[in-house]
Amino acid sequence: METYIWMYIIVGLFGLFLPWLKRFEQIQILNVPIVAILLGMLIFSLPINLPDPDPIKYEKEILKLTEIAVIISLMGAGLKINRDFSFSAYRVPLLLVLVTMIGCIAATAMLGWWFGLVPASALLLGAVFAPTDPVLASDVQVEVEEDADEEHPVQFNLTSEAGLNDGMAFPFTWCAIWVAMYGFNYDDWLSTWLLKDLVYRILGGLLFGYGFGRMIAWLLFILPDKLNIAPKRLGFVAVSATFLIYGVSEAAEVYGFISVFVAALTIRHHEKQNTFNNEMHDVVEQVEQFMITIILLLLGGYIAHHWFQALTFPIIGLCLVFIFIIRPFFGIFPTLSTDMPWKHRWAVAFLGIKGIGSFFYLAFALHETTFPQEDLLWNTVAFLVLISAVVHRIVGFYVKRKIL
Repeated sequence: METYIWMYIIVGLFGLFLPWLKRFEQIQILNVPIVAILLGMLIFSLPINLPDPDPIKYEKEILKLTEIAVIISLMGAGLKINRDFSFSAYRVPLLLVLVTMIGCIAATAMLGWWFGLVPASALLLGAVFAPTDPVLASDVQVEVEEDADEEHPVQFNLTSEAGLNDGMAFPFTWCAIWVAMYGFNYDDWLSTWLLKDLVYRILGGLLFGYGFGRMIAWLLFILPDKLNIAPKRLGFVAVSATFLIYGVSEAAEVYGFISVFVAALTIRHHEKQNTFNNEMHDVVEQVEQFMITIILLLLGGYIAHHWFQALTFPIIGLCLVFIFIIRPFFGIFPTLSTDMPWKHRWAVAFLGIKGIGSFFYLAFALHETTFPQEDLLWNTVAFLVLISAVVHRIVGFYVKRKIL
């Protein structure tokens, strides 16, 4: 039987069992991501001639698959946050980006360099480690049915952080790309990075997102009332809006990740109590779960074929230090001036779950230019996501039972 037929069967069967797994994970430590990885390891070990899902060989395919998964998940994250934006209300999530993310990038880059990576690869690893995942962290995030008063501070802060830092990690990825291309000859790239990659693309992403959010909210909620015509409510328009916003933003060379998340927030806040917001979120969530399942099955296949052969003990140590020390250390600072109990603060600090965004940023950087130690970088990120999925699921399961 042809290979692609096997893939249809595997993905289809897993998709059919997803509803049962989602129910099962509410009472057990195992969840859909962990099961998908384990199943991928099993299936790709069988003698049915499935190809090696090597991200170096299939770089473009992995890049596009993870790109779609990230933007869909960002739309889903934005559509379920009810809290109105203000710098005081979003103080902790913003500091999780400005302090925690940058601190984690710097610490990871320095340790990576110390443990044998060349400077460009060490900096890239820091940027790749930075994003937190809005899908793998769904257990400890805001529920779409909640209103602003019901949002638990741990859930709100983790959901908002995941939405914000998936885009804010981009300038540091570009910095690593510039260093890989030109080294530390700052005259060749520093002004371009500061003006374009840091300032223009972030501000542009924010403005595009807000503008598109207002336009889509007008189209969905205001125009029907003015015309006294109610178009058929199809939750799938959220997916269409995601692609439109992302495509136009990227065409203007601003960060589409930021645009999609900000647009989703804007749409949600325009008419919070409209049940169509929930309907759109439900469709987006189903699409993102299906996309993430495919990627994690491939991750399991990659692990089954390679078993982290390129990893060194220092790099394994770096991944463990990042999860258990670096992220909690820098993650606690944004919570210090809040009135949250300490158990809530440590939950926010520790639960920086890594996932699909890390794969995207690595694939993006390696597509833009050549980095030394490419195989080691893929092994490292795959190992980090695997360990993060297991460790943070165990901790998240406890947090959901005992704290939330």
